[in-house]
Amino acid sequence: MKSLQRFLIVGLRESNAGKTTVARSLIIYLREKGVKACGFKPKAGNNIWYNYNIVYEALNHGRLYGEGSKLLKEASGGDLPEELINPIHRLWAIPPHNLKQNVHLPFFIVDRVTLWSRKVKEIVVVNDSLPFRYGREKLVAKLYKPNRKIIHIKTLKELNKIVDMFYDKAVELAHRKIAEGHDALVYESYADIALPWKGITDLDLVLAVHPGYIQAYDPDKYLSALNLSSSLLQEEKTQKVISVLKPVKTVKIPPYTSKEIIDGVKRKLRLILEGK
Repeated sequence: MKSLQRFLIVGLRESNAGKTTVARSLIIYLREKGVKACGFKPKAGNNIWYNYNIVYEALNHGRLYGEGSKLLKEASGGDLPEELINPIHRLWAIPPHNLKQNVHLPFFIVDRVTLWSRKVKEIVVVNDSLPFRYGREKLVAKLYKPNRKIIHIKTLKELNKIVDMFYDKAVELAHRKIAEGHDALVYESYADIALPWKGITDLDLVLAVHPGYIQAYDPDKYLSALNLSSSLLQEEKTQKVISVLKPVKTVKIPPYTSKEIIDGVKRKLRLILEGK
């Protein structure tokens, strides 16, 4: 049985590092080589203020997904739903500038968690602790479908209980389903987190992305460094993990137009993958 190829894309900036662009380029590169590759983004999020077009599009169909998941779907062949490529999606808010109360919960509006068991189950976790609404009830009303489990939370303890019960399970089930039908998986992390899911234990290559360059790292050394620096209390940052590593290759990425960027990044990835 042919083993599954696994690639990890991580960011060196909290936002706009270029992870999705590199992930898409790698998926397309692999598929052009005859490898049945698919993107997988275990956790993702959109901010209602910065990403409203895609939020509006998704909610209008009673769904919740982001631009990154949509682009990964298209690169992967377009026949998989965004909820499979991205089983956990969070809709973020922004705290008011004059907020004085101590808010212990993350500042999010709602989480969508999809469990890909024999019968697909969706859970909608609604944050009732926000000191404002943004018309939330109307905004997420289309998510409140009879076949979905709606859970309202107000405290960090309540959220952690739901996370422990469902979140890792959702990622594991989605991962298993995608892996069964593909030759290669391209994992995309979120923000500048070094590992998007603790279930990733075997990799063929790690690519760290920053505007202007991509750094390739030995996967075994990367995972070893991650294990040494990991804390049970927080998700480790990519920069901390690679601070003790030397990249096996670095390629520079110039600015590209939107029409040029995928082909341009594919050419740069060829330098890493083929040594040309």
